[in-house]
Amino acid sequence: MAASNPLLAQLRPNHLPEPIGVWPLAIGWWILAAVALVLLIFTLRYLYKRWRTNRYRSVALVKARHLVDDYATHQSVNRLAQECNTLLRRVALQAFARHQVAGLSGSRWSEFLAESAKMPEFIGHSAFSNQRYNPAAQHSGQECGQDIYELTRRWIKKHHASV
Repeated sequence: MAASNPLLAQLRPNHLPEPIGVWPLAIGWWILAAVALVLLIFTLRYLYKRWRTNRYRSVALVKARHLVDDYATHQSVNRLAQECNTLLRRVALQAFARHQVAGLSGSRWSEFLAESAKMPEFIGHSAFSNQRYNPAAQHSGQECGQDIYELTRRWIKKHHASV
């Protein structure tokens, strides 16, 4: 039958239209991409700000680790107590208002440490009061040195800064 109609023989074979491409994107995809980008920017900004705010804690924890490593060499609990108090004071000055921390000593200092981290172990602890200056108040060896380090490390991690 195709031979009888010469016009039908001249027709091209059927062809499908081009497939729909991914590009250009529809407006809904552009809006979704913009919202996702804004969320990503805010999340990254929040994480960076949080990291910068708490960076002093990481640095202090490394310094505390160095102090306990040095303690393994010198074995002086009084020296470790003094160095840990100095480190805690520096961290407190970084995290709290200067007028809250700078004048504290003795039992007021240990109470501040206890209250700011909700750690009552600091109250009455001889290493965190003026007893650390008393040479007669010797601490009991390795356990006490480890205890001082552990309290220092926990306070650095747990304190709640008010600035």
